Amino acid sequence: MLLSPSFFRHPSPVLSAPTRYLLSDFHALGQRYDVHYSLPEGDGGEDDPCLMQGHISEHRLAPGFSLVNSDVQAFHTYRADSLDMPDLTLALVLQGQASITYTRTQPLQPGACITALCGDGRPMSALHRGGAHLRGLNLSLRRPQDVGEEALAELIEARLRGHGSALSCWALPAHLLAAIEDMLSGRWQGTLQHLLCQGLSLQLLSHGLASFDSLPAPSPGLCPRDRLMLERVREHLHQQPGDEHDLTELARLACMSSSSLRSKFRALYGETVFGYLRNRRLDQARQLLEQGWQIQQAAHHVGYRHASNFATAFRQRFGHAPRETA
Repeated sequence: MLLSPSFFRHPSPVLSAPTRYLLSDFHALGQRYDVHYSLPEGDGGEDDPCLMQGHISEHRLAPGFSLVNSDVQAFHTYRADSLDMPDLTLALVLQGQASITYTRTQPLQPGACITALCGDGRPMSALHRGGAHLRGLNLSLRRPQDVGEEALAELIEARLRGHGSALSCWALPAHLLAAIEDMLSGRWQGTLQHLLCQGLSLQLLSHGLASFDSLPAPSPGLCPRDRLMLERVREHLHQQPGDEHDLTELARLACMSSSSLRSKFRALYGETVFGYLRNRRLDQARQLLEQGWQIQQAAHHVGYRHASNFATAFRQRFGHAPRETA
């Protein structure tokens, strides 16, 4: 949820009353930790709306790691833009859904995990839908040198050297999901719970770091200007997925040739220009269907002129027909 663990000093008792978290609480947090919180759908006219209610607790894991557990009811759709990323962030969703935008936009469903390496200071944003019960974990490490174990610090630094800023998405193994649910069940307290958090965090870290083994190393030919121009194209596609887009027009936006755009976009984001556009359109269409839009309306809004083409692409992306979401 892109929450700074320093904001939550102690784990919340399982049976304690839910805490109300106001937007002003998160604005104050953002000023201290360089995270910007916003309500893309507005605040409903409230002066200081309650963003969520529930429990957010922190477990300090020695050395260097912090694990934040969130179990909240979100009342507003909100966006969090982290402008000072830790070198390593791991987030997983147990209930609800989110959308992460970093080197690409990645939707997260229950059981999905992302691991983010930050090698060049780029920001990350997360979008959480209002009206949903959100449960998840966030494991973060500010700097590899904070880790007391030399071999582990070198392993993390090697991933940063090899991939720079990168995002991997992986499925949580069933045995690890069961262990996490057991740890959060409330029957473990005090030192025993802390030991479980330590062990589970190391398992999550192992899976998260291993997920980069299947990713290609970034192209050494991408200079900072290339990355800036490619991000301009990606953001253009992200903000206007329903428009008609032409490779020549996008290449002009990137100030490079069409062939360079094709190869460099794939090297940076791990997918083609129009593969990214297709996934962005389908992700937005699913959000519209969940909000009550008709299938034909959602398809046209995101750029599909034929409902049959939309239905085929939707099924390929999500494994079920649009009508099962609407």
